[in-house]
Formats: sequence, structure tokens, C-alpha cells
Amino acid sequence: METTFCRMGGIQFLELMRSMVPERPDTEAADTQKPSEWAQKLLAFTPSAKQAEVLDVDAKYMILCCNRQWGKTTTIALKALHRALMIKDQSIVIISRTKLQAGILINRACNFAARLGYKIRRVLGHQFSLQLPNGSHIFAVAHSEDTSVGNTANVLIVDEAALVKDEVYFSVSPAIGRTHGAIWLMSTPRRQAGFFHNIWHNKDKRWHRIFSTIKDCPEIDPDFLDMQRRADETKYRQDFLCEFVQPANRLFSRELLDSMYESKPTR
Repeated sequence: METTFCRMGGIQFLELMRSMVPERPDTEAADTQKPSEWAQKLLAFTPSAKQAEVLDVDAKYMILCCNRQWGKTTTIALKALHRALMIKDQSIVIISRTKLQAGILINRACNFAARLGYKIRRVLGHQFSLQLPNGSHIFAVAHSEDTSVGNTANVLIVDEAALVKDEVYFSVSPAIGRTHGAIWLMSTPRRQAGFFHNIWHNKDKRWHRIFSTIKDCPEIDPDFLDMQRRADETKYRQDFLCEFVQPANRLFSRELLDSMYESKPTR
């Protein structure tokens, strides 16, 4: 063995050493498992039934409507990391109302990657990012209409989508057009308008819709929930029951307007 090493050049020796180290530490059998099983076995994350559905669904377009403190940041970070590890050369782009908010999701993914044994490397030019050895990367982009310039993605993740401006979403979403990529939207409801509201309520069957409220989160303190409900019933319905509540200063609700159009008599 020593004689063999002595005859090797420096480059050959490095290549031999690399071949002795697994490309995906701790994930050799992960591609045979469901993402929810992978997360539980390797990262000690036990998902709820709804979280497991988010992790395991293979829909091209997914929209998640869920309550505050549901665990969407952790769940989507795991889903993004699993895809990035299992498929090489993936470009996964995250946009949120603020770049810092999107950075929180990436930081969660970085923490999970570190626990799997990966060195944390950044994508060149992107502060909030994760570069993986197989060529895949995850990074955040700014909440701006100029965001789409130069970006092509295999997956577009829109965090707190109800707070992202329509013009920003429609500027960024073409990034997955050429790659035939995926879009994952997630948010707690807000107003009865905007792309998140419209996609959630339209009848386009290409979207896989997942709905979850505090009824699916028994670990949230019931005393806290009761205090929130008493303080502001409307905000409680929005944040925890996931209702798209019409602002109090609006004369007509979206439902009323929709019913007027649907019941318009024909001649």
C-alpha cells in the first residue's frame, strides 16, 4: 500500500481519497425512502400527518394554506434539502416578503445539511444560500420585480405568499418555465385578493392544495389561543383558522361579489 502511494502523483492521490469518501454522507439509502421517512430517520424530525403530506407529495404545483406556528419553515426547508440532495444540479429559489425571512428558511436547511455531515458553502454572490457537492443549490432572492433577471430555477418556493406582491410573483414565476420546474406556495391567509388567494380558490386541478389549521396542531398552547381569540376575533380567524377574512372597511365581501357574477341571469 505504501509503495502504491509513493508512485502516485498528488492529483491521483487526491482523487483516490475523494473516492473513499461518500458523496452524500448519511444519505446513501435516502433515495429509497419517502422524504418524511428520511427526515425522521436521519434528522429526528417526526412530521404530523399534514407535514408528511407536504414532504411526500410529488405534485408539480403545490399550495399550502396553514396557520401560524404550523412548522412550515422547517417542513419546506426539509423538502427543499431532500430534493437538492437527491437530484443533482438543482436550482431552488426562495422568495419571501423580505430577503431576511427567506434567509431564515435557508438557515434551517443549512442546519439540517450540517447535521448530515455536509460542509456549509455559499453560492457565489448570494449571502443567503447553500451550495451542495452534487451541484445543487438553494438561495434566496430579493422581493423585487427585477428578481427574475438572470434566474432560472428547477423549484420556486414562495414563503408567506399572501404577503408577496402580485407583480413580484408574476415576474419571478417564469424562472421555472424552461426547466419544466415546480412551484411551492405556502402562507397563512391574508386579504381576499392577490395571487395566493386566487390560486387557492380557483378550480385549476394542476395545483395540489393542502389545508391545515390549529385543529391539526394540538401542541399549541390552548390558553394562548383563547387569549388571541378574545383580543381580536378577526385576526384569530385569519391566523389560526386560516380564513381569508374581508377587511372591516370593505362594503362587499369577495364571496358576495363572486355569487353575484355566478347568479347573473342569462338571456
